[in-house]
Amino acid sequence: MPLKASTGNMYSFISHTWNPVRGDCGYGCQYCYVRKWGKSIPLRIDEKCLRDDLGESNYIFICSGCDLFHPNIPDEWICRVIKHTQGFRRNKYLLHTKNPGRVLELTRGSPLPNQYTVCVTIESNRWYDEVGFASEPEARLSVLSNISGNKMITVEPVMDFDVDEFSQQIIACKPLQVNIGANSGHYKLMEPSREKLEGLIEALSPFTAVHLKKNLRRLLPEHDLFGR
Repeated sequence: MPLKASTGNMYSFISHTWNPVRGDCGYGCQYCYVRKWGKSIPLRIDEKCLRDDLGESNYIFICSGCDLFHPNIPDEWICRVIKHTQGFRRNKYLLHTKNPGRVLELTRGSPLPNQYTVCVTIESNRWYDEVGFASEPEARLSVLSNISGNKMITVEPVMDFDVDEFSQQIIACKPLQVNIGANSGHYKLMEPSREKLEGLIEALSPFTAVHLKKNLRRLLPEHDLFGR
């Protein structure tokens, strides 16, 4: 089965998505695009995907439709997924999660191989009910700071935040890159002002690469970083 090319509001640096584990991750985030399907889809592992040819020189987002490291996913599934990628070492892989503690537990604190990047999603330094059952953003970042290897942070959908506190928490994780995106759905979220977004970008830029997703244009039109 061929890989699926990255489309839509996916990261511009990602070439393909690969979803060997599918279903409702269980966080219950109100803004999640999966929720628009209107029903809960049980988690399952797709055996056919575990025979896929992942090619080479690709940047693959693993489990773009759920969280591979959610507490409801068995260790066995995670190990099988990672084992399959190890047969295609000339690719890079994005491991996206709101549960970085599971990554830390499974790696036993050892650095991840260089072809893997752990990316943690947060929305703000504040807590909002719309986040559902995920841990508080500060807790996610605290765990990420203890993970060794390539790290990335995605702030999406960005919600109102405190510039100094938020930027300091992010910088402490030493991410290679910070991605910032806005709410793409029709959800009423507490969003930051343009001034706060510009302040966050200014605070982060000396320490890490900042990547603005296309959907952020609604909140931050004509910013210079959109052309990079």
